Amino acid sequence: MKTRPLYAHGLIIFALVSPLSGVTAAATTITPPPPPPAMSAYLSPEADDHNGVNDTVYQMLTEAGKTEGFRGGKAQRAWELRQSLEQRARQLDSIYLFSPLINRQGWLPPVIAEATSLATITDKQMRTASHVYNILVPERFVSNPPGWRQYLFAGLSIRSAPTDTVIPRNRAERTVWQNAIRKGWQEGRQSADDTLAANFNRLTRDYTGMMRYSILVKQNMITPPVIAEQHQSVSGNRDELMLGDKVRDLKQRAGFDLDKKKWQPLIQTRAPQ
Repeated sequence: MKTRPLYAHGLIIFALVSPLSGVTAAATTITPPPPPPAMSAYLSPEADDHNGVNDTVYQMLTEAGKTEGFRGGKAQRAWELRQSLEQRARQLDSIYLFSPLINRQGWLPPVIAEATSLATITDKQMRTASHVYNILVPERFVSNPPGWRQYLFAGLSIRSAPTDTVIPRNRAERTVWQNAIRKGWQEGRQSADDTLAANFNRLTRDYTGMMRYSILVKQNMITPPVIAEQHQSVSGNRDELMLGDKVRDLKQRAGFDLDKKKWQPLIQTRAPQ
């Protein structure tokens, strides 16, 4: 298993697709809530007739239109995002390369998360830690290494087509329907951006977490899983014959070693400049 340095892959990929994805990191501003209605609103209530469309039809058109628009907008945005990612496929292939991480026995390393400078405070206790490691996803057998498409395309389906389940009957209903479509469309496009951002976070978390495992193994801070192998030249029954049968069982999962006397520092050497 080869060890690669831990880079901020999420930041690299975010810079690649941010011109198209529409996901930006901005400072959070808190907008004060509007004041409650004045007494005049209670003294003289006004009914909203929705331009002649009754409340039941208005609600039906609005909900159906937003749903249709959401699906269409998300599918359109998903197609744009997938096209942008495919244009950068070569770079993504080189950054997120899972095949060197797979063990010779065919299992993918666990995902290790690292947190720094943590504090837990209660009324009677204050507990701090400089580093905390957690196994988020255990190791598992795989037939093929995962790829970035498996992560990034999740939830970004491009299949969507208009339906005729709800059809406006007149101009007033059509106006309600079109307004709902436009609102749902924008929400769908935003949902696609949010989905891609979440997928990138998960991809980066898993990839860096697997590389972190290989580093901790070299430092003897975590013990590898225990795999049992059984070989049988001939096996089966009267209905099935198997030759060269090989079975691998995961007997014990990877776990942290709390005996710090066994730990070894990882010394990194730099090439002379």
